[in-house]
Amino acid sequence: MKTGRVRVYPPPGHITRRLGISIEPDAEDPGIIRTAMPLAPELFINGRFRLAAVGIMVDLAAGTLGVRAVQPDWTATFDLASHRIGEAEPNSIAEGVTRLVRAGKNTVVSETIVTAAGVPIVYGETTFQRLPRRSDNPAGTSLNTVRHLGRDEEPITAPVGEVIGLRAVGEGLVEFDLSDMIRNSFDSIQGGVAGVALEEAGMSLTGPGSSVDFLHMYFLTAAKVGPYRASATALARSPERVTGRVELNDVGNQRLLIQGTFVASP
Repeated sequence: MKTGRVRVYPPPGHITRRLGISIEPDAEDPGIIRTAMPLAPELFINGRFRLAAVGIMVDLAAGTLGVRAVQPDWTATFDLASHRIGEAEPNSIAEGVTRLVRAGKNTVVSETIVTAAGVPIVYGETTFQRLPRRSDNPAGTSLNTVRHLGRDEEPITAPVGEVIGLRAVGEGLVEFDLSDMIRNSFDSIQGGVAGVALEEAGMSLTGPGSSVDFLHMYFLTAAKVGPYRASATALARSPERVTGRVELNDVGNQRLLIQGTFVASP
């Protein structure tokens, strides 16, 4: 009899593991998950943490909470917004509390507040699509126990964009390939990693030393072929900020995967 392979997500070497993310579901309230990750110096540019790097933790926490709320069904990211609301120091610990807002028939909505040294630094809002359970969904993924994903993993020792393989190909343009390090549970691109690529495109457009303060993404379809191109286009500029549109395209089959907006500080 043919049997499918058991898939555990995230696999060894995954970016969520190399970032040292830990996940702690609340023992009493199934609608709360706590997360933490060290803010390594490699996650900073000119003294400011990369918003989308923290977004990797937010997406993982919200996805875990979503699956926990709808099991045995599964979820897929539909909408993810991250707001910078404070600053942090390198080597501090980012601690997130993700709360379930609503688990409906078609969508799961949650919010996340991330703090460092007791100061709020990121507010995240996520919407996930609810999907019927499939036989090839990851097995062995713990939803109710503490997981320290960084255990026995090599931490990142280079800028996060370099670690995940982003390549600058022009002003406001970044390309990359799908790898096991950045896959999600559906063998597409992990939502937070897609945010890092779009953030990088926005910073490329804004100029050296810039940082993104707001990023909103709508996930339209899954990655299939590759390579993938993140692009940023300015909609409005001022001395204080650049507001623009971001897109992630699958170059291999000419499909738009993600569309959204960003605000960056030059």
